[in-house]
Amino acid sequence: MNNESLQPKKFPTGTLVFGLILIVVSVATLSRTFFHWNFDLPLFLIIVAALAGVAMIISGISAAGKRRQRETEIPAPLDPNF
Repeated sequence: MNNESLQPKKFPTGTLVFGLILIVVSVATLSRTFFHWNFDLPLFLIIVAALAGVAMIISGISAAGKRRQRETEIPAPLDPNF
């Protein structure tokens, strides 16, 4: 049996963050077009990119902490008479 089949699948954080960026930018652009709002689009994009970077850093730190905790845990014996 392969060990990789027993381990949980990695959550695609990068894909989620990139999808959220696209949704936020498209909703902001559409709302700017339909409601005739006036805001600085380049500054908005910089802020969205910065927040996405922070989200990626936080998810990376969280994943590293979970991996370290999982590696330091002592596995339970498989034999009940152990």
